[in-house]
Amino acid sequence: MSSSSILINALASTAGGGRTWLSNVLPRLERISPVGTEWTILVPSPDLARYEHLASERVRIRTVCTGGGLAGRWWWEQRGLRQMVKTAGIDLLVSVGNFALWRSPVPQILFNRSDLNFSAEFRADLLRRRKWGQLLGQIIKSILARISIDQATLNLVPTAAFGERIRSATGSDDLHFEVLPFGFDETLFEATQELTVDGIRRLSEERSVWRLLFVSHYNYFRNFETLLRALPELNRLALAQTGRSVELVLTTTIGRGIVHGGYDTSGAASLIESLKIERYLQMLGEVPYGQLHHLYKVCDLFVCPSYSESFGHPLVEAMASGLPVATADLPVHREVGGEAVATFSPFDSADLAHCCAELLADESRRTRMRESGLARARDFSWDRHVEDLVELTKRLLNQHERRVV
Repeated sequence: MSSSSILINALASTAGGGRTWLSNVLPRLERISPVGTEWTILVPSPDLARYEHLASERVRIRTVCTGGGLAGRWWWEQRGLRQMVKTAGIDLLVSVGNFALWRSPVPQILFNRSDLNFSAEFRADLLRRRKWGQLLGQIIKSILARISIDQATLNLVPTAAFGERIRSATGSDDLHFEVLPFGFDETLFEATQELTVDGIRRLSEERSVWRLLFVSHYNYFRNFETLLRALPELNRLALAQTGRSVELVLTTTIGRGIVHGGYDTSGAASLIESLKIERYLQMLGEVPYGQLHHLYKVCDLFVCPSYSESFGHPLVEAMASGLPVATADLPVHREVGGEAVATFSPFDSADLAHCCAELLADESRRTRMRESGLARARDFSWDRHVEDLVELTKRLLNQHERRVV
């Protein structure tokens, strides 16, 4: 096919992994895709300024204001996006936000990214917390995500384990997924050399304690409460085995009445008070992506208690920064981390405490995990991710062209 026009719908990429994907993929599209391929990227309207400078001759950055939250965006996608595909002469659609355009007039690649849409654990968590509105919303999202899989021409997942998770949750063994791992770019990750976050600067000046790091906004599925419950026992074990106490560093804030993205931290704040663990915590709030590499370097161990995950960018960042990783025992975490991660039962605070304490007490094991992590992080490449994505678009376009002829 001599020329083609591809539209990437990234309107749902408003935080975390979605922003990381756009920031790394957009600069590579023109360089890696064949001459004659033109790309139109729809980005969230609040983030337009974040990506406009990444536009180029064959990569156009656009946005639309859909309004109405998820419902408004989904409704616009089913109507406005369909009209845009037709009027703009789009040959192929790439949807990166878990939900597809139904009955798309052109071939469609769907990125399935959110494990929450298939997580019985998350629904049980919302039920336990009596978050009825969120629970209803999540049930609706789950239905839309399942229908979207059937509507897509090609479904992508970032890990094989996540594909198996979807098959198990839906009871559909005949579902087919292409695995397209996300990448990591050390040069971009460490591009900002100047340390500008005072909280990180303070941490770099005091290294008398073991520092555990968890990089995440507060939300329920990151399982902060299990991590917090583990702190007293972990501190006791660390003092007994190493003579040093433990400090947990968080890139969020927890307090009564504080809500992040619809997730209320009040319960976690009450837990901190009841356990009397304030002295073990350093809450930095949101840390800009360009400053994260400074933070990883002043910590000793990365811990990830998340019970729901499809990939885990911070795991790769931690491994690339030379940190040993302790993580909840999920197939996704084992696939991404390999020999570089130690695991604990996701909801067992005592197991978490013992896992981390054993690592802190065993320098030779941490060294082996550090070496394994550095090697494993090199397996993740944004160049390879974009190269494989481009090949998939070419394959679908060629198949569609043959059918039309």
